[in-house]
Amino acid sequence: MSITDLKFDIDRDSKTPMWLQIRNELFNCLYRDELRPGQLIPNEKTLVELFNVSIGTIRKAIGVLEKEGILIRKQGLGTFVFQHDNNSFLFEYFHFGLNGSEEKKSPDVEMISFGVKKANKAESEALKISSGGHVLQIYNKLGLNNKFYIVDKIVISQAKFPSLTEEMFKNRTNTVYNLYQNKFNIFITNCSEKIKAISSNEKISGLLNIDLNSPILKINRIGHTYHNEIIELRTSYVHTSDIEYIQSQNSTFGETI
Repeated sequence: MSITDLKFDIDRDSKTPMWLQIRNELFNCLYRDELRPGQLIPNEKTLVELFNVSIGTIRKAIGVLEKEGILIRKQGLGTFVFQHDNNSFLFEYFHFGLNGSEEKKSPDVEMISFGVKKANKAESEALKISSGGHVLQIYNKLGLNNKFYIVDKIVISQAKFPSLTEEMFKNRTNTVYNLYQNKFNIFITNCSEKIKAISSNEKISGLLNIDLNSPILKINRIGHTYHNEIIELRTSYVHTSDIEYIQSQNSTFGETI
């Protein structure tokens, strides 16, 4: 069913601005899977007729969804629901570059291990796994210019990804989030991160070939869906000897590409 076949209830007497009501209605279409990642949304004229509002109101609602990273405008093609790919990963999730450079490059990635283990208490609570349930635990190394600086530990529910194999994960042709999206119909729409400075333990030191107790960053990232369901727990251990964290204040998914 197209969203043009739906009926939307815009309350013109509400204290909530109409543009915000339209923003919320379109977001709810994503929440209910009536719009999907990569899908072209109706043009402005169609949305004006659908919601019976001015084009300015539509543009404001769409503009907010672009800034939030929900929609992305492609010059000459239209406005699409954001989807994960190599470009979005580099833009939104990989925040590191070589010292003194503002240029972002896609990292080299090498899988270290892929295994199944019983979920611990924290994992069970975060991922809503029943007692005795299992998780997939995956370790990757990421680097630039043929040198590795980052170790990622990824934890996901085995029940959510029952057919995910080591071969499938290792031989993916795009990003991890693209794999979740295209193979399992699970779309991570937002992440929260906490960053802390720590000393490297024996395992991380060995994987990154650095001295024991070297200063590193520990980044805990939690990946959520539109439904605010936690899908992934990721811990990154970053040795910043030759790289630095880069994050533009005005970066959004919705940049024109």
